Amino acid sequence: MKWPDRRYVAVALGWAAIAALPLFTGFTHWAWELSEILGLAGLLACLALCGCPVRPREAAPPVLLSLGHHEVLGILAAAAAGLHILVALAADHTVVEYLKLTSPLYQLAGIAAFLLLLILVATSVANLRRRLWRSHRDFQATHIILGCLLLALLAAHVLTTGRYTNGYGRRVVLCAVAAGGIALLLLRRRTVQSAAPDGTVRRFAFGRHSTIIVGVIGATMLALATLGSGRAVMALREPLLPRSAALPLTFDHAKHVEVNCLACHHNYADGRGFDACIHCHRSAGPDIKVGVEARFHSFCLNCHRNPEPQFVHHGPVSGCTACHIADAAPLNGMPAQLAPR
Repeated sequence: MKWPDRRYVAVALGWAAIAALPLFTGFTHWAWELSEILGLAGLLACLALCGCPVRPREAAPPVLLSLGHHEVLGILAAAAAGLHILVALAADHTVVEYLKLTSPLYQLAGIAAFLLLLILVATSVANLRRRLWRSHRDFQATHIILGCLLLALLAAHVLTTGRYTNGYGRRVVLCAVAAGGIALLLLRRRTVQSAAPDGTVRRFAFGRHSTIIVGVIGATMLALATLGSGRAVMALREPLLPRSAALPLTFDHAKHVEVNCLACHHNYADGRGFDACIHCHRSAGPDIKVGVEARFHSFCLNCHRNPEPQFVHHGPVSGCTACHIADAAPLNGMPAQLAPR
């Protein structure tokens, strides 16, 4: 019996671990959960597309997918991503705010990843591919470079969303699996077919593009490594452009009496005043390192997805309307329309 290549086995185990993450997260409501599952399926399909390249046919480790299967998987990945967006919009009307330029950076990264995936699928169609690229090697190089960018954007979106990757350990697992899939792009030929002018052997399937592709793969791995830190996650939660009018926000203090007030209201402890948080975190003060949108989203998500052991009555926060309610009551004496996103 011939065992599968250990590199594919390792990456497959990583894919299985990511696919199992929904089993260890709380449930909100079926429509939102369906949207999240579709997004995760799209991510797994993109990881498989990257980790199972179709060239060269005589490669080490051996190629797993035929060209036809690779194209079908790309279409399925795009369909899952598109349904992820549509179902999220149908399940929670506030999600439309993430389609604006005031959206956080990680949401814009997700939108850019979806558009890039559509471009990759469309330009892989034989007729269009032949019109855009005269050489298959040129198409292959462009496809791989854009594929690496796609994975980086997807990782930024999924890791910062934190629905299934909350916590440092899960972020590291996803980054490691994505990096492992990218590494499988570096398939080597089983037989040497040509040599470079300087006498070195071209063993990769990229020909004259080998140097730039290896550089792009290395840069993508470095970017994935940086996404594992909490600082990067916080930075990606900042909006691209500030909002002119904040979304209404409700917060029931009666349900949070077990939480130490200083966990959120740190200005009570450091003596800088008792004003509302928004006035300080929306200011241009040099000591304000995190904007109000990123700070509030982190408070809600971190507490509900990584609760302290004594907080037994928590629930997962996923949909926007859990906190952003149109007729929200004033928050801490502050008018609802002034509350942060």
